[in-house]
Amino acid sequence: MRQSILATLLLALSLSAQAGALLLNDLKAQNGIQLSVDELKQLMPGAQVINRTEAGNTRRWTNEAGGQFVATSDNRATNNFATTAQGTWHVADNGTYCVTLEWRTLSENWCRYIFKLGAKYYGVSSLSSGTAKAYEFEFSK
Repeated sequence: MRQSILATLLLALSLSAQAGALLLNDLKAQNGIQLSVDELKQLMPGAQVINRTEAGNTRRWTNEAGGQFVATSDNRATNNFATTAQGTWHVADNGTYCVTLEWRTLSENWCRYIFKLGAKYYGVSSLSSGTAKAYEFEFSK
């Protein structure tokens, strides 16, 4: 009886940890592979992108060949009213995927190092801090 309770508790703790945000250290510990500049330049043009924010919003866009896109967000974390933004993207020489978004009330400008872990992709803002948060992405063509 005690063993089954302990096993259940350990499983619950493991699932709880998995539900939390991944960090760069987690990606490395799970053998996540950082994409190179050349791999990013192959993957990104024409890619359909789905990005999930820490707040829980799902955003979608398609990387146009000219470096522009129009993004949509479901805004489920705030008001559930979908919104759109003009955006640009590029792959920087340092191996980051860079995005600028101009929402109605907010501007975003960020670059992420992209890692592949299993079938998912994650972006981190820094390689020097193992505690950098990993943001989930989907890329498809």
